[in-house]
Amino acid sequence: MDIISTQTAEISGGVALETTIDGERISTYVVTGVSDLEAIADIVPHEKVDAGAEIHVTVVDDIDSAQDQIDQVLDNLNPGDVAVFLCADEDAYNAALDLLGLPVD
Repeated sequence: MDIISTQTAEISGGVALETTIDGERISTYVVTGVSDLEAIADIVPHEKVDAGAEIHVTVVDDIDSAQDQIDQVLDNLNPGDVAVFLCADEDAYNAALDLLGLPVD
């Protein structure tokens, strides 16, 4: 799977990305310090929801399980969908960004 991400904005606790997977674009949000699914409404812009985008959410627990947790979401996405990754800590956050093609210094 060829994954490239570009940061489009900083959001509370993380970043918004435009991610291209094998040539297809999706919107991706990676945040840390958020575990409440109710927060999704504050993370994903209303215009994406109103446009009918399907939202896929998972928790990234740690660096050891990050690959499997991210792959489970990415394998079920369609072009135009939205992926939200709620990271348990800074290490999981950095691992998620790296796996999404946005390496962290």
